[in-house]
Amino acid sequence: MSGLLMLVVNSALALTPPDIANLQLQDLKPWFPEATTLAQDIGQPGYRLVYNNGEVQGAVFYSHQITPIPAYSGKPIVTLIAMDTRAAIIGLKIVQHEEPILVVGVKESDLNRFTDQYINLFALDKVRVDASNRPGYVGIDGISSATITAMVLNRSIMASAKKVAIALSWPSQAATMSATIPIALSEADRWKQRLEPWLDQLPTIIILVSALGLLLAILFFQDWLVRKPKLFNTLRIFYLLFTVIFIGYIFSAQLSIVNMLAFIQTLSHGFTWDTLMLDPAMFLIWSFMAASILLWGRGVFCGWLCPFGAIQELIHKAAQKLNLPSFEFPSMIHERLWAIKYFILIALVGISLDSFSTAAAMAEVEPFKTVITMKFSREWGYVTYAIALLVISIFNSKFFCKYLCALGAGLSILGRFRIFDWMRRRNECGKPCQACASLCQNGAIKPTGEIIDNECHFCLDCQVAYWNEHVCPPLVEKRKRREKRERAHNQTVPVKIIESSQDS
Repeated sequence: MSGLLMLVVNSALALTPPDIANLQLQDLKPWFPEATTLAQDIGQPGYRLVYNNGEVQGAVFYSHQITPIPAYSGKPIVTLIAMDTRAAIIGLKIVQHEEPILVVGVKESDLNRFTDQYINLFALDKVRVDASNRPGYVGIDGISSATITAMVLNRSIMASAKKVAIALSWPSQAATMSATIPIALSEADRWKQRLEPWLDQLPTIIILVSALGLLLAILFFQDWLVRKPKLFNTLRIFYLLFTVIFIGYIFSAQLSIVNMLAFIQTLSHGFTWDTLMLDPAMFLIWSFMAASILLWGRGVFCGWLCPFGAIQELIHKAAQKLNLPSFEFPSMIHERLWAIKYFILIALVGISLDSFSTAAAMAEVEPFKTVITMKFSREWGYVTYAIALLVISIFNSKFFCKYLCALGAGLSILGRFRIFDWMRRRNECGKPCQACASLCQNGAIKPTGEIIDNECHFCLDCQVAYWNEHVCPPLVEKRKRREKRERAHNQTVPVKIIESSQDS
């Protein structure tokens, strides 16, 4: 919890990014202990030379002033880098950032362990995160639960170091390389750089694209599937397990309201594909979610692709199998509790316009980071809150999703513009039939029978009931009448033959 407090305090200070012109010699003593002078002139593309009695010892620069690559927050991470005349990195320090994961979730020791890997690496080295077995590259370990941030840091550090080394012709081979390697990347080179993580994670992409293809098939053939309840329910259970295990824990692709806020930040600071494409699994989930919202509304993502939502649903289903009691709020209270998540969304969006890091800290109302990203490896306060929500889901299905999820609230607003409505209803729904309403764990069916699209999670339980002639009352009546006619038709009337005899 101390990390959360630190993040809020730092955000309140509203620090402006540091400038290389304001750097002081004493700030560099850990890396240049014998330095006597820090040059006043700023060389292009944005460095200052360090001297010892007139002899050049190295150069210092801020990464954000040379290669301002937007990070997870939509803003660059400010890193101070020290480099000697061999073009070797001898010092590195993260000075300022708005990355919530680096303060709320990542230990200082883990962050130092990551940055320490750059010491004695050369500016012209090809450094890749988690590429230890790739020929021609120097592999470094990433930051657990901060994949995108680690990749952005790596690109920013190495690109800025390379630009400075080429500008200064350090080492000697950089003088010849400067004639052949442009400081600014071409569009083709940018796309090659963007596609590198995709080539590295090809198995992940194949598995995820196949799973998303299966989900599309389920949606397109839902009318056929829901008529086979055992098959559909088994398929849904396995898909929810896939969502938890693969999308959540293996691929680390749990979307959050922080992702939505970061996307807004990216748009306001100039849209770029670079950061979005660093994590293929997250990009694919984002893309599928955007398309599904446009076509069917928020329910497809919330009901099938959200790992934390899947965990809650599986817990509640297990509780039902064990005949544990469950409770639902009265309809009037239930509908008013919906408003909480919209208030949370409005507050987070408003705060993010002033300070993204503060908004991200407040977004800890979501337990996603604790349960999925950090796998409960956090301070006791976060863990207690997350466990409490999971325990509540035993008795009240998807309690968090229904009442507290700001991401769900945001998707509900976007989902109002959906194109398709494939949920079938009958004239008898709600008048007087309440069978589907009693089955809906999200309470997304009005007493009058209409489905509330903003709250529907597309679980299709109501569609299973719609086609089930043992559950849907109108179908039950039809079945009974049909069975009565069949019994009547199959009944045989015994005929007694009377033989008449004539008197002889």
